[in-house]
Amino acid sequence: MKLYGVRTSPYVRHARVALAQSDLDWELEQVTLDTIGQSPTLRVPFLTDGNLTLSDSSVIVRYVREQSGQSYLTTIADHELFALATSVLDTAVNVYLMNIGNSADLADVPTGTSTTGFDPKTYFERQQERITVGMQELERCQLSFSQPYTDGEIRLACLLDWAAYRDTIDLSGKDNLCRFLAEIRTWPPFAETAPNL
Repeated sequence: MKLYGVRTSPYVRHARVALAQSDLDWELEQVTLDTIGQSPTLRVPFLTDGNLTLSDSSVIVRYVREQSGQSYLTTIADHELFALATSVLDTAVNVYLMNIGNSADLADVPTGTSTTGFDPKTYFERQQERITVGMQELERCQLSFSQPYTDGEIRLACLLDWAAYRDTIDLSGKDNLCRFLAEIRTWPPFAETAPNL
């Protein structure tokens, strides 16, 4: 079993944590321009196991859990936490990849003719609002402060640690989330997959 990805990706990290918790034989291969073509989405992570190729982190984590006889998103509450954390993460990654400090920087971007009325400045501001509102909701979540952690909590931790690593989301005033992140950072499967290692 081979997981392709980059160490800094929070999506790859969740798969690495699940694999670290398993007894499966696996290896991580840093993706290259040559290997990314094996992914049907041209994105990371992707996993190969014999003739099977999986191209989405949530499917990869589910597959690893099933192959290991472990549970995966067993409650609606945990699935909702997973989905909310993933939604905020997707939005934060999108904003990060835009490489724009604030919406004023978009004033000079030509919008061209758009049949949908797309405006980059409005889009950027809407993404920032989604992150803010999502983080407020995540702050209100009931979280474990010791293991075993659920996959919803692991996805949340991957979001939070990536945001801290990339300095993309301000966690000040998010005491519940900061406490949770501090605790899960001491858990070996999470600590050993830190983006800066």
